[in-house]
Amino acid sequence: MTADASSTVSPSSQQHRPILRILLIGLLIVLSGYYIWVLYKAITPNVSLAYKAYYIKNQTLYWQPKQPNLTLAIPSNLNVTNKIPNLSRAGWSFDTDNKMRELTQQGGLYFTLSATPTDNITITFTLAKAQQPIKPLTFIFNHHQGTLLPQDQGKTLIAQLPKQQFLPTSQQLQAFILTTPTALQVTTINLTTANVNTLSLSHKTDHIKPNIGNEK
Repeated sequence: MTADASSTVSPSSQQHRPILRILLIGLLIVLSGYYIWVLYKAITPNVSLAYKAYYIKNQTLYWQPKQPNLTLAIPSNLNVTNKIPNLSRAGWSFDTDNKMRELTQQGGLYFTLSATPTDNITITFTLAKAQQPIKPLTFIFNHHQGTLLPQDQGKTLIAQLPKQQFLPTSQQLQAFILTTPTALQVTTINLTTANVNTLSLSHKTDHIKPNIGNEK
């Protein structure tokens, strides 16, 4: 007589099945947790702001490990013919020519400050030659839209950055992006504390983000 197949399974094997099932479920939970952790680390890498801006988001023109937070002081006088890590990758020419760097279409600066400013900040672009024709240029600073006004017969472009538009922490990149219909031959960019009575600019605040480079 042929024996029933179910009778060949020993009681000890039946007892081990729930244990094996628990082990498999536990292994699945551990592996799932590990891959979730790997995915989280990939999305939020523990790297400096400068590294993230240059290598991950392709926002900046140069990599400078000595300035991991892209911090600027107020006042700052930036000679753009140097390899300043704050320059945006979009807009600026990689190479310089005749003591100036060319800026076309959309481009500007990414930076942080050690503390939130208590006054408005004046930003000044000095050009190698006067812009012709002399026209105001629009810019976006974080979520603020404003205008750069020509001064000195078009040799400089000046605007005020309202203090309330600065992001509140030193771990957030401030983004200043201007739009120009014609190429600008820039020599220096200055950031100084503003006297609110020295420059009267019309502006509006709007949630507008510049379409620049590969920023996301």
